[in-house]
Amino acid sequence: MADTVLLATKEEELLRQIGNWDRLEGADLVLVEEPSEAYSLLEELDPLILIIDRRGESQSPMNLIRKIRRRYPHLEIALMESERSDVVRENERKAGVDQIIEVPLTERDLKLLMARRIRLQRFRRMSGMVGRSDRFAQIIEMILHIARTDISVLVTGESGTGKELVAKTLHDHSKRSESVFLALNCGALPEGTLESELFGHEKGAFTGAQSAHPGHFERADGGTLFLDEIGEISHSMQIRLLRVLETGEFLRMGGTRNIKTDVRLVAATNRNLELEVREGRFRRDLLHRIKVFELRLPALRERREDIPLLVEHFIRETHERESTDLFEVDDDLMEVLNGAPWPGNIRELRNIVQRMCIMAGGKRLNLRDLPEDFLQGQSASSSGNLPVPINLRPEDAERELLYRSILSLREDVNSVLEILRRFQVQMEGDDIPGSMGEKIAAARFGRDLSNHDSPRRLEDVEREMIQRALEENRGHRRRAADQLGISERTLYRKIKDFEL
Repeated sequence: MADTVLLATKEEELLRQIGNWDRLEGADLVLVEEPSEAYSLLEELDPLILIIDRRGESQSPMNLIRKIRRRYPHLEIALMESERSDVVRENERKAGVDQIIEVPLTERDLKLLMARRIRLQRFRRMSGMVGRSDRFAQIIEMILHIARTDISVLVTGESGTGKELVAKTLHDHSKRSESVFLALNCGALPEGTLESELFGHEKGAFTGAQSAHPGHFERADGGTLFLDEIGEISHSMQIRLLRVLETGEFLRMGGTRNIKTDVRLVAATNRNLELEVREGRFRRDLLHRIKVFELRLPALRERREDIPLLVEHFIRETHERESTDLFEVDDDLMEVLNGAPWPGNIRELRNIVQRMCIMAGGKRLNLRDLPEDFLQGQSASSSGNLPVPINLRPEDAERELLYRSILSLREDVNSVLEILRRFQVQMEGDDIPGSMGEKIAAARFGRDLSNHDSPRRLEDVEREMIQRALEENRGHRRRAADQLGISERTLYRKIKDFEL
């Protein structure tokens, strides 16, 4: 079946524009009028992209988009709309929208934009890379740009961020994809063994060398060589590596004949190689050779929007490999996973999800399925945001989690009340009579802040203060939380409660 783009629109001008298209990037375009019609076709068509034109819709499609996102977590969802506020855009993204297309667009610009999204989504499906955050999309864009070249690439980032997967993806989308891809962890081998693995050795080169052995540079000829933890290699090994990169030639250990090789080098490190150069531990000329282009992979805590999608992916992965159930995930568990610091990044998340799937006792994953060592690690975390008990039976642990959550909620409520109290004092001021201060506050927020007898009125004031802070900070939630004097976690909960 050909790749498909599914578009729901009633706009005649848009229909006129796309009526001139035959196929775009080899994908068919299927048109419907209503978003509900598009939803009914998703199972049959399995489209690369679903585009919903919000103009002309009497009702918001957000509930439908949330439903689609839950059922089809890997589907690319784009929303066409006219100009809207940053707060609205942020809420649309939270609902599951990957791309917001501002219209009207010229036919040329619309075609270019859609072609780019088709390429990106097709690349995601082929590569096995999972994510929809802006940081993830930037990485995909860079890989697409440099994959077809032969330049050396340095992949940097913390341990567990997926550096080898990126290297393999670069190879799979390069002109060397039909040749071999070899990976070697330089930090896991002593120098003598590393030299033999990289350059090979002749018979009798050292004690135990009973036959000739080709190294990775020889075996990867015509393909791609991935050297992980390259910052760990010694000075003498750096010199040998620099020579082969400059000349394309090397000697086996114990050999006398130069061997030519043609490899594309992709290196990776979790070290700051610029700092290593300044401190004399890494050669600057070698750094320039391996870092023609740098891909810095974000830590998982920098792309938290991708955590639910990664959890879903690892559940399916474990189901296929270990024949476990296709579990659903409780909201409380997902909140804990979303808020965890993840020092081991994607590798740690995969490990936790796999263990939960294998050990789970029900059809849904919940807080009781979290491994004890993970809970201990969270308890030891300096953030203090996660209510995670340790050394308790599962039933006691769940009770403790609920208790701590209630305490946390109470603290959040007290924080908001304190904000309201401070704001009223600020508005009234020492030199402003109380009644005038109340009028100023009422004029600004349309509410009487001095009247705390009505829960509904207090809720309205709280909602409007949060909405104003979000608008003043252009939707940036961390800055809005700082302005309000509350935690980012409390702000997230309030945004969800008020549907902002």
